[in-house]
Amino acid sequence: MKKIYFFVFILLNVLNSCSSDTSEETKLVAAFNLSSTIVNIGDEIKVTNSSTSDKEIVSYVFSFGNDKTSTEKEPTFYYSQAGDYDVKLVIKDINGNIAYNTLRVKVTEENSFLLENQTTVDSDVTSLEIGIHDNKIFYTEAYRPILTSGSRFYRNVQYDDVTKTFTTKVVAEKIVNSGNTQTTFLNNGNRIVTMVESINYLGGREAELNSDWSPVRLVSGQTTYGSIPNNDQFYFYGAYNHNPSIEIRNSAGQLVSRKTYENVLKNAFIGDLIKTGNTYVGFGGKYENSTTADAFQNYKPILLFFNENLELISQKTFENSSLHYLLKSWNDLNGSFNLVKLSNGNLAIYSHDELRITTALGEEVKLIKFNNSTNLQSLIEVEDGVIVSSTRKLEKYNNSGNLTKSISYIGSFNTGFVKKGDLIYFATTYSTSYQNYSLYKIKLGAIDSNLVFKKI
Repeated sequence: MKKIYFFVFILLNVLNSCSSDTSEETKLVAAFNLSSTIVNIGDEIKVTNSSTSDKEIVSYVFSFGNDKTSTEKEPTFYYSQAGDYDVKLVIKDINGNIAYNTLRVKVTEENSFLLENQTTVDSDVTSLEIGIHDNKIFYTEAYRPILTSGSRFYRNVQYDDVTKTFTTKVVAEKIVNSGNTQTTFLNNGNRIVTMVESINYLGGREAELNSDWSPVRLVSGQTTYGSIPNNDQFYFYGAYNHNPSIEIRNSAGQLVSRKTYENVLKNAFIGDLIKTGNTYVGFGGKYENSTTADAFQNYKPILLFFNENLELISQKTFENSSLHYLLKSWNDLNGSFNLVKLSNGNLAIYSHDELRITTALGEEVKLIKFNNSTNLQSLIEVEDGVIVSSTRKLEKYNNSGNLTKSISYIGSFNTGFVKKGDLIYFATTYSTSYQNYSLYKIKLGAIDSNLVFKKI
């Protein structure tokens, strides 16, 4: 028995001696700091690496606790979702010795960066557009009271970023559903709000109001998705008698003439229109009639190219779209259509969870499909690509359509972005509940061009 104890004693001393010699010999220490350990979703975190060794360090491996890693010595990273994450560094020297260190990061919810109009706490509201006028952010909402049987309205909500207050004005009574509005501010001080409303056909209304938001006129049957200014005129685009059309109106919003294209394209519409130099590009869709009155079939996205006289010179149909399986009801076409020109000359088009990057002539470069929910979403051009919204995500793509950043956020629907200074504002709709009622609410927020939330 004494021999056994003596052998164990000798073995432990040998092991301890080896361990101590190895530690003393290598002097390998993994050490790093982070620019912040309490961050918001999307915030960039910079690593400062202070690891030391008396031998050459041949590798650095960071794991961020979110299934992402980096072999850079001092990487920059971010988190797309809230939670607590362990950032671990493992280093190895030329002799194969390894050391490691870990720091914890707390990622907070982004909701503290979003504002809500508290007067709608007991109401169901969805956002339909966002814009800027008189240096103030505004959005249009569809409003429905839930505790009373009162009327439903489309309302203009203005946000003053100096006083941090909301002001609400009624635009028109809400009769049927709409997923898209656009407000055109006329030279005489009036404004026209277009509302795409569809039940058994593709139609809508226009409400003209004066500078005090008092009604001037209300026109039904107009199918206009929006307008763009052209010198002292406005081009209102949409459909006329189920065919794509562009209306030329004067500075007071009165019709001067109408361009229709039924000779070359029937059963189609223009959902967005941009000017590119002296020419124009339109984005929309075409379809075939169905045997049922409240439906259509074989929907395809289209790009339309016009000369300076608004004559249709070419068109592109995207036959590889899967939307002909998903879009059947006229209600599917009353939402937002998005078209922008990128800094490299490419075009980005987005609707119904299909984002396409094309050349200036409409040849497809890349197709990005989201979750096929056909939710109402939007995009905005930034200096090196586009930022797009999808269900509970904001994502950034470069000019070639490659994903560069993705973050989660509260929104289910987002029908617009608008720039003011260095900030990009959005009004997003999210689902919640109030006194056992399921409803939608709107939060107003802002990001920068690198998808970092900013306080407003």
